[in-house]
Amino acid sequence: MKKSDFLKFLSAFELSYGKISKILELLDGDFTFERLVASDEVEKLLGNDFSTVAKKANPDYFEKYTAKLAELGIGILTQADENYPERLWRVEDAPFYLFYKGDLNLLKQKCVAVVGTRSPSGYGITITERFAGEIASAGGVIVSGLAYGVDSIAHRKALAVGGKTIAVLAGGFNNIYPQEHSSLFSEIAKKGLVLSEHRPDVKSLKFLFPQRNRIVAAISDALLITEAGAKSGTSITKDFALDYGVPIYAVPGNITSSKSDGTNALIATMQGICALDAKSIITDLGLTAKKAAASQLSIEEESIIQILQTSSKDIDEILQISKININKLNSLLTTLEIKGIIKRLPGGLYSLS
Repeated sequence: MKKSDFLKFLSAFELSYGKISKILELLDGDFTFERLVASDEVEKLLGNDFSTVAKKANPDYFEKYTAKLAELGIGILTQADENYPERLWRVEDAPFYLFYKGDLNLLKQKCVAVVGTRSPSGYGITITERFAGEIASAGGVIVSGLAYGVDSIAHRKALAVGGKTIAVLAGGFNNIYPQEHSSLFSEIAKKGLVLSEHRPDVKSLKFLFPQRNRIVAAISDALLITEAGAKSGTSITKDFALDYGVPIYAVPGNITSSKSDGTNALIATMQGICALDAKSIITDLGLTAKKAAASQLSIEEESIIQILQTSSKDIDEILQISKININKLNSLLTTLEIKGIIKRLPGGLYSLS
C-alpha cells in the first residue's frame, strides 16, 4: 500500500500526531493492513482505539471511506503527495493529512494571511476591506480562519473583487463554526479552497483554534494584522509567523483604542512592519497592484473630500456639515488619512493632501 493511501486510511480515526508518527516508525515502510493488525507494538500504542482501527483495516472499508468523502466533495492531501505544500514543512508537527474542498493550486500562489479582532471597529472594517481587496485584486490569495470579524470580512472582500481566498477550519466540514458562516464556507469551497486537518464530524473545540492558526501562518508568504487588541487569538498566529520566518505587517490604529493595542505594539517593538497601505505588501510579494478606482471611495468618504475642497476644517465643522455620526466620522478621517487623501494639520484641522 502506498504511504499516501495508508495516511488517508489513518485519517478516518483522528489519531494524534505522536501516534501516527510512531505507527509509521513501527511499520518502517511496510504499510499493509495485515502488518498493522499483527503488530503488538501498534496494539499497545493505540490501546482502546486498536480494536476500532483493526476492524476497519481492510480494502473494502478503505474504498467505501474514500468513496464517501469523494461523494461529499472532500479530498485528502497527505504528506506523501507531491503537491503537499512546501511551506507546511516548516511546522514542527506538520499535518500528516489535510481534508480539503476546492482548488489546491491556490497553495502554490502568493498567499497573505489576514487576521485580527473578532469585533472590529468601523475603522477596522474599512481597513480590512481595503487591504484584502487590493491584495486580492493584485493576485494575492487571502488566507484566514472563517471566524467572526476580520477573518470573514477579509474572505468576503477577496471574493467580492473576484479574487481567491483560503479558509482554514478549526473543526471538520460538517461542523462549521460559526454556523452563520456556513454559506460563506460553501462559497469559498466553490471559488477558493477550504482546509481542515480534522475529520468532517469533528467539532470546533476551543483547543483546536490555536492548532488551526499554525496552518494559517505556515501556508502564507506574509501575515497582515489589520486591527487587534493586546490579548487575542491573533497573537498566537503572530507567534507562529515569527517562528516560521513569515513577514508580519501591522496597520497602525488610534492609540486611544484598545482594539489597536496589539497592532500598535507590534509596530512599536518592531515585530511587525508598519503598513500604511497595501502597496508595500503587494510590492514585497512581487505582485502587481491594480490602480484604485474612484468608485472604491464610499459616499461618506466622497462627502468629506467635497467638504474640504474649499478650505481646511476642524472635526466639529466637518461633523456639522456632513451630519455623519462622530464615531463613524473619526474612522473615516483616519482611513482617508492613511490613504493619503487628506492630512492632519496643527490645531486639529484637516485638509486635502
